[in-house]
Amino acid sequence: MALRRLLLSCFGGDNNKAPVVVGIEKEFEPSESISVSPKYEKSYIRSQSSSSIESVQISKRRSTTRALCVVAKHTYGLASDIPYPSIDTPDEIIIRTVATSLNPIDYKSVDYNFCMPSFPWIGGREVAGTVEEVGSNVTEFKVGDHVWASTYYRDRRAGTFQEFCVVPQHTVLPLPTRLDFNAGACLGVAALTAAMTLWKWLAVEMPSARPKTAATPPRHILIWGGSTVTGQFAIQFANRSGLSVIAVTSAKTRCLAERLGAANVITRDHKTNDEIVAEIRAITGDDLTMAIDIVGNTTGSSCLQALSATKASTLAPLAFLKDGEQIPENVTIAPIEMKRFIIEEGNRKYAEELNRLVGDGSVSIPEIEVLHGLEMVQEGLEMLKRGDMNGRKLVVRVA
Repeated sequence: MALRRLLLSCFGGDNNKAPVVVGIEKEFEPSESISVSPKYEKSYIRSQSSSSIESVQISKRRSTTRALCVVAKHTYGLASDIPYPSIDTPDEIIIRTVATSLNPIDYKSVDYNFCMPSFPWIGGREVAGTVEEVGSNVTEFKVGDHVWASTYYRDRRAGTFQEFCVVPQHTVLPLPTRLDFNAGACLGVAALTAAMTLWKWLAVEMPSARPKTAATPPRHILIWGGSTVTGQFAIQFANRSGLSVIAVTSAKTRCLAERLGAANVITRDHKTNDEIVAEIRAITGDDLTMAIDIVGNTTGSSCLQALSATKASTLAPLAFLKDGEQIPENVTIAPIEMKRFIIEEGNRKYAEELNRLVGDGSVSIPEIEVLHGLEMVQEGLEMLKRGDMNGRKLVVRVA
């Protein structure tokens, strides 16, 4: 009963009540605000004074729903009577969650208490499911469509560890017909991160924009952590974009990286990072100008050493760099912020491109391990913490 009172006090028991304001703040630093476009403020931030907005194509609405909540610091609670969510702007879609995937950010945000503006909160950042309800401005999707989406941590309604979530229409993509919901649930974080890192922040041409024949030898790109789920997508996207991939993996996952298209695979077993850097430089000389690190700040430093010492180069540190890391003058650090997919609608083109590649079979989905039920999310996150997933993606089947 105590949990129920806490949840109702935060979610409210009446869907017609005016919602609270949700701020837009920088990921990992919730106290620092950023500027957003008036269009975004109008379409995604909810106002206390706003009236309910007409929705169309509404299926029979439930009064309550289930969710795995973070009810206090480091504390989960499974709630079965969360009020059914409302559409608060005409550009929103309610998705019935069929499957959601687990990512390191999901347990790190709870363990280290960030990306949760208040308690109780609902986590989860990628979803595949069916359209349950659409706002009056939504024309591309209708009730019953199979879709996937990437969501934003600043809106509790968007958390995917619940039976229904609410997202802006520009973040929703049709599920390719060759994919089931489990596979679709893998696209909203790892695949999208790989796509935007490569095509947006490293400024590599998307495959659809490349000329039919390459006039020059392919450029190298280093992907440290090539057997991670994000690394697997990055290898394939880079390969399709005409790059020559150097992947760093374990010996156990070497064949996986080769199968996905890595031209060179360097195994890290029983080697120092300096030895790995020497192997990379034996391949590239001083010509490596792009690198993605998916492992940690130590390997991020090693990526800097592997990059050219004289040519303009870019490092995309998905796992962050050490505080005070010395950056060579010729190296630019890519400003990786996945919230840009949500707050800048033009970034949808990267999701559309990855959807095309996955849809036509050019890019494959990682091996999937499926858990069943919201009550398994916490156990799945513990599995991720223990590591050694060997390139597998954890998916939780909700419906």
